[in-house]
Amino acid sequence: MRIAVISTPHIPTPPRGYGASELIAGLLAEGLQRRGHEVRLFACSGSTATVSECRSFQETKLATTFEQRELIHVGYAIDAARGCDLIHNHCLAVGPAFSRLVETPFLTTLHYLSPIVNAFPAAAYVAVSDQQMRSLPALNILGRVYNGIDLRQFPLSLQHDDYLLFLGRFHPNKGVDRAIDVARTLDRPLVIAAPDPPDDQRAWFEHHVRPHLRGRIEWIGPVEGEAKARLLGRAAATLLPVRWDEPFGIVAIESMACGTPPVAIRRGAFPELIVDGVSGYLVDDPADLATAVVRVSDLDPITCRLHVEQHFSADRMVDAYLELYRNYLMRSCASRTKTKLGTGTPSS
Repeated sequence: MRIAVISTPHIPTPPRGYGASELIAGLLAEGLQRRGHEVRLFACSGSTATVSECRSFQETKLATTFEQRELIHVGYAIDAARGCDLIHNHCLAVGPAFSRLVETPFLTTLHYLSPIVNAFPAAAYVAVSDQQMRSLPALNILGRVYNGIDLRQFPLSLQHDDYLLFLGRFHPNKGVDRAIDVARTLDRPLVIAAPDPPDDQRAWFEHHVRPHLRGRIEWIGPVEGEAKARLLGRAAATLLPVRWDEPFGIVAIESMACGTPPVAIRRGAFPELIVDGVSGYLVDDPADLATAVVRVSDLDPITCRLHVEQHFSADRMVDAYLELYRNYLMRSCASRTKTKLGTGTPSS
């Protein structure tokens, strides 16, 4: 097939640092290319994914907002994708609005929820978890495909230190303050790997996090690549004490791939990713997080790794998308044929 993958114009694909949708778009594009498909990737300048064609558009520099940048990027990408069999969009801020205007089959992965999807419920979407699919009954969701990771970047570690790890952002929904409470309750070191909070979350950070950054509570800034894999692999447990329904949760599978059990609130997609008592622990009450952390030494790092290999590898993700593409293209072809027959136009 000739497949156009529209990644974002904001950071390179694959990302050099944080960038969940760009990570998935890059792994998917390269995986499709290795399977023999012709992949045209439209992404931010500086992208390094190995595909048939990788393009960015200088016109995005004229934008002054996030949405304007995506509008310019997706508009030019669709024009450049002529002749492709399928367009797979990863830009949620504006992408679904174009789907009605494009004859090429066009689908969008729901990496996050943008208000625009509610305005275009008939567009074709892909959910990243069963929980996300159930929570959006009004949308035309073709199916669910779990995100995958490149397991080579997350080697298994059988030796773990005493520290607990929080890896994410300083948004209140991510629950870093709860992670701090767990570490203080257990008198355990906590490593916080997170970028600086944005301006709209600065006040919350200064009140709930900054006063506790002393002693055994350490903020090391953002980490990526080999440094992140080492940090995950040496941790005793990764804490995911969220206050919202995560649509997926890549940190959970990265942690298990390294042999480190995640301890998470039983919300969102985490019950689909973590086998409670086998590859990590799930709790309903934040007050039970500390008790679960004490029990992580009972879990086998190899079992954690095997769970990810069996369910969340990049190869499995590519396989699932290819099956979804074929079903979608068959349905699209049948729909176009039915429309032509209904209007009296000879079908091809």
